[in-house]
Amino acid sequence: GVLSISHESAGSEELGAALGALGVCVRAGLHCAPLAHESAGTLERGTVRLSVSPFNTAQELRRVPALVRRSLDALA
Repeated sequence: GVLSISHESAGSEELGAALGALGVCVRAGLHCAPLAHESAGTLERGTVRLSVSPFNTAQELRRVPALVRRSLDALA
């Protein structure tokens, strides 16, 4: 599965870099789909895309929301 997130006060590149610094591998930006971002209203900032693989553990997945919050707090 894939989850795209955005935040009104953080650009996708900045949030992606902050998550990367915490060890969370993500993709940030428009993901070669500007028309999709235009229809979703995320064309200005893009999104941060997270995906789950068979190699992720349940523990890793449970940590992601707290790491996103931590990253957003660091950007504020």
